[in-house]
Amino acid sequence: MGNWQDSGFYAAAERIGNFLFANLISAFLFMTVIGAPFGLLGLFALMNEWAQGRQPEFLRVYFGAIRRRWRSALGLGIIDLAGFGLILFNLSIFPLMQLRSFPAMLSLTLTLSLGAVLLMANVYAWSLASLLDLPLRGLIKLSLLLVLSRPLHSFFIALAALAPLLASLFLPIAFLLILSFSVSAYIGARGVWWALRLHFSREELAELLATAEA
Repeated sequence: MGNWQDSGFYAAAERIGNFLFANLISAFLFMTVIGAPFGLLGLFALMNEWAQGRQPEFLRVYFGAIRRRWRSALGLGIIDLAGFGLILFNLSIFPLMQLRSFPAMLSLTLTLSLGAVLLMANVYAWSLASLLDLPLRGLIKLSLLLVLSRPLHSFFIALAALAPLLASLFLPIAFLLILSFSVSAYIGARGVWWALRLHFSREELAELLATAEA
């Protein structure tokens, strides 16, 4: 019998272990407002590697992305906190209003539309923040460009990425702690790569990826 490490068993076990470990660390960071952006950044950095078919070194990729791009993570976190907070505040007002009136319906439609755009842009922004060496303004601009140029693709990517998190609401909390965040981030990362290949030519995408740090 050959060495078991020479088979695919060791690589598969390591990959599964890193997948679950990334979820646990990220879940711990998500418990705090300050740590949540770093957890998202590290998680997407790891999933971007797997989405490209590579086997990443967990510590180097996860914490390396946080070390290099923590400013972008904090910036995106502040924008998300303000944006989603404002949307949730607006939604909390609507039960007190008469929704049959045209202004109320228009306001609700605009609020839901902005929330959907913000959600779709977030999937792109967090994946691109861990992938490209772009300033915060460049990340936001590129994310919105992808959302507005391919809204249907963006909607399905965001919906697919949210599905594991929504499913975990009906499952034991253990599923959320050991699996759901990593699965959602992996789906989101794969979707972002798909959208990038659809939007950019091979040469343009290669030039864009050249901005990524080694």
